Amino acid sequence: MLGALVSSWLLLAPAWGAEVRGRITLANGQPAANEPILRGGTTIGRTDVAGVYWLNLPAGTHVLTVKDQPVSVQVSPNGSRADIKLK
Repeated sequence: MLGALVSSWLLLAPAWGAEVRGRITLANGQPAANEPILRGGTTIGRTDVAGVYWLNLPAGTHVLTVKDQPVSVQVSPNGSRADIKLK
């Protein structure tokens, strides 16, 4: 019985859990260090000192904003890597 409930819940659960990670650099090649990452105006993450980020998003295409620049990332259900160079 419990197994059936857990299986049903997993089928109805939202598609969260896919990860996207990478490195964000500035136009001059330097890391975008300690920068907030926004999605829909809400901060969902931050780069580290090397410009590396790691986010947990549903699979699909997402528009993120870093340093007031919109960037599009594609997240696959199995996770993705998306390195971003800002203008």
